[in-house]
Amino acid sequence: MASKKIKLQRLAKKGMNVTINIPDLKSWNEMTAKDKKIPRSFTQTKSMIHKVLGTKEKRVSHSLKPEIMSPRVMRRAYKKVPLNLLNRGYIKRRSEECHEEQIANIYLGLSNPRLTAIQRKFLELEILNTIPGFERVRQTEHFILRWTNESDHADDNIADETIVEETGEFLEQAWERYVEVFGRAPYLPEGETRMEVLFQDFGAIGLASPPDGPMQLNSSYWVNEPEIRRPTSAHELFHKLQYAFGYRTKHTPSGSYKWFSEGTASWSEVFMWQRISRSYKINDMFSNPDLNLYSASYRALPYWIFFEARLKDSVNDNALSDFLHKYESLPATTAYPERVAYAEVIDEDWPENNVYGNVDNFFALFSRERRLGAWKTGPTGQLYPTILGPENVNLVPALTVTNVSLGSGDAYSNAGSVSDFGSDYYKFNFEYDSNGENLTISVNGSSSGDFSFYLIWEYNGNFKRASFPFNNKEDYSGTYTINRSWANGLVLIISGRGDGGSYTINASIT
Repeated sequence: MASKKIKLQRLAKKGMNVTINIPDLKSWNEMTAKDKKIPRSFTQTKSMIHKVLGTKEKRVSHSLKPEIMSPRVMRRAYKKVPLNLLNRGYIKRRSEECHEEQIANIYLGLSNPRLTAIQRKFLELEILNTIPGFERVRQTEHFILRWTNESDHADDNIADETIVEETGEFLEQAWERYVEVFGRAPYLPEGETRMEVLFQDFGAIGLASPPDGPMQLNSSYWVNEPEIRRPTSAHELFHKLQYAFGYRTKHTPSGSYKWFSEGTASWSEVFMWQRISRSYKINDMFSNPDLNLYSASYRALPYWIFFEARLKDSVNDNALSDFLHKYESLPATTAYPERVAYAEVIDEDWPENNVYGNVDNFFALFSRERRLGAWKTGPTGQLYPTILGPENVNLVPALTVTNVSLGSGDAYSNAGSVSDFGSDYYKFNFEYDSNGENLTISVNGSSSGDFSFYLIWEYNGNFKRASFPFNNKEDYSGTYTINRSWANGLVLIISGRGDGGSYTINASIT
């Protein structure tokens, strides 16, 4: 079966232009084997549409008319699923901020070459049932913005046209900056000269899926939370920039990839506006420092700021641009291309044989900078000194640290574990009678584990010096004479490398 593109004509009549690529069976089987979350049948795709988009019976009136679908065809399409189980209200699920993955998978489900034309028509109508009419239109240089104030679903409506006008300006500013810094315009379907932007209420703040579809912004949030308009506009447009570099258009993502897709899109909020749509994107990587980077999704944002800052060699240098260009250049068959590109950029940016020129040690450096508060600082100075949350409050994340007070003769022991690319922090506070005594620390890591260790000496919480015993990848031990005149505390950081694992820490003063 030859690959072909199909434009979803019924959605297009509502102002939602989406084109899907129907692959051959071999390509389809390879894609679904790589990503088990792609729906593989009519029933699974229909279920995902209902779960992610919900159904809104009163928005439109296609109502499965006989001329669209006969009873015989209905039975075949539904495979005898009772009709009274369908279209029961509207389910809102806001666990994901932009549903980029879920929506992409819905349209991949529609591209299943095994679907019949009737089945694909029905699924398209199910999506259509969630979309209002867009009677209002505004054009800018690069965007066509569509919205409504006549939907019987009240949260679809935007009465104030200046909200849409303002959003168009935000999008144009982001477009211009992305082209300037990344040397590439956000992705547009073949033959299109403007990107469509639709405003309606749905189960996320914004959407940019699929690549050959419009950007969608949640009208309810847009009306009620004006402070998210800037960052969310930048975030969703950055997904379109990712598509221009091959994400979903060349490389089919699999496994844990949202640290890249959602993490860098969240970074773009700060890059463009020095503010974010939700505070957890900054705070969670500090309140839960053992969060596995590859599982962090939106919360990987601080790490991408660190990545940008530490690899910024000049004012005009941008490591995220280097990263996306490297990502695009990799063969389509590359497994985890985002990890490969990321590792190559780190390796190439540092001088040969530099200790931080690999992924594991670079993450250990991030673990140190989280404690020092220097995660936004690099060779060219501090980036983004102020990052505002949605409440217009400057976000200063607090790092979670285990505090241990030790005096002469005291001992401490703890069994713990650390995630791959996560960190545990122990702060040893030396009491007055410990001056001149010896502090002995040992960490016994599991033989299957992989660890980095960092030591930071502090006086009253202020940095004095640090050491990185980078050759210790399983166990670590050291003995130090305490001199409280210059250091009355020591922070030991245990970070997971490629694997992480369990460990036992012992400390004593004798």
